[in-house]
Amino acid sequence: MKYSALIQIQNYLRTFEKIKNAKRVDDNLLKLCFDKEELFFDLQPSRSGIYKAELLEKEYKAPFDLALKKYLTNSKIKNICVLQNNRILKLELSLTKAYKSFDFSLYFEFTGKNTNAIITDEKKVILSALRYSQNSKRSIKPGLILEDLEGIEIKEKEVFIDDFESYFRLSFLSLKQDELLKLKEQKKSKLKTKLFLNEKRLKELEKEDLLLERAKNLSLRADVLFANLYHIKEYERNFSLKDFEGNELVFKLEKSAKLSANDFYKEAKKLKQKVKNLHLQRQNLEQKIEKLNVLLELVQNASSKTELDILLPKKERIDKREKKQSPVLSFYFKDFKISAGRNESANEYLLKNSKKDDLWFHVKNLSSAHVFIHSNKTIFSDDVIKFASRLCVNLSNLSRGSYLVDYTQRKFVKIQEKAFVSYTNFKSLSVTKE
Repeated sequence: MKYSALIQIQNYLRTFEKIKNAKRVDDNLLKLCFDKEELFFDLQPSRSGIYKAELLEKEYKAPFDLALKKYLTNSKIKNICVLQNNRILKLELSLTKAYKSFDFSLYFEFTGKNTNAIITDEKKVILSALRYSQNSKRSIKPGLILEDLEGIEIKEKEVFIDDFESYFRLSFLSLKQDELLKLKEQKKSKLKTKLFLNEKRLKELEKEDLLLERAKNLSLRADVLFANLYHIKEYERNFSLKDFEGNELVFKLEKSAKLSANDFYKEAKKLKQKVKNLHLQRQNLEQKIEKLNVLLELVQNASSKTELDILLPKKERIDKREKKQSPVLSFYFKDFKISAGRNESANEYLLKNSKKDDLWFHVKNLSSAHVFIHSNKTIFSDDVIKFASRLCVNLSNLSRGSYLVDYTQRKFVKIQEKAFVSYTNFKSLSVTKE
């Protein structure tokens, strides 16, 4: 974070009168709503900054997060300043509750490896902080006085901000684009490894038609042996017989004709069962490969680290009820489960197995994936609705552009035939596919 930019942002933020709310939306990321302006304060060590973006938000309930909600909700801005020769933005705030006014400060320290957000009372006693620390130079702990950092000599190329909207948007790209691309490549590499292994297994599967041909030949040889048992001597092992169409069959047996015929029948039966199992294995592998290709596309289109974490969580959750319905993709965002169908059978399955209060999504007037947010008796938040809408567009076979996604409760969706539906009482959300 450049000192010259921080000075100009200080003046820009002074135009606002209050902070409506503040919350942490990622490990090192805070969102503050100033009047009608939403800004993200990124406190990632060595890559901190202030920007605007459309991001999915995580939920946190640590003591610091509760303090943000307690002190900053509907707080009045008294003053905003940058500390002399330091990349520290200080917000002097006031909160009125039950006819009592409470003054406090929020410090954003954009100080390289030691970035932090600290809340103090009017006497600079620390109330809460994003990160606590204790060393010989400075301690950050509740109840201690916040010690000022010594000013430093600022050596940097000055930044001049003409358009704050553009500056905040570009700041996000400059800070996060490289990081996001790197993370995408890591996720894609893991998916491609899985894809390679599944494609290899698929190629190595035996061919069903060849196995059936072998089973047919074994059954035929068994039938011919039983048909000729009356003139085959018990000790005979090597001989030729005519099949039912007059073709000559050569036999070289290790057992008697009768025992060999029974072995042929048993082997033919095993081969037929193997064909059935192979069909299931092939279908399972093909569905896994399709799912991995879908995930690769979704990862490529992801717009944030949070979205990537939803698409490919560290620990995958498997719903046993959907195990046999592998075309159904399931994701977990906050407290919600989101299911999506990529083909007609999966869409039909979801329509038949969804509940009346589930939220259903479909691209307006076009053939698309069906997406459901499963109701858990809590209000569907805006960010989970946005995620489901993006998922609906990205999972559909659509070119780049803007699309309207309609969504409504499942009880307002009527099945016409299979996955074809009509619906009422819907809202629409515009989604851009890059």
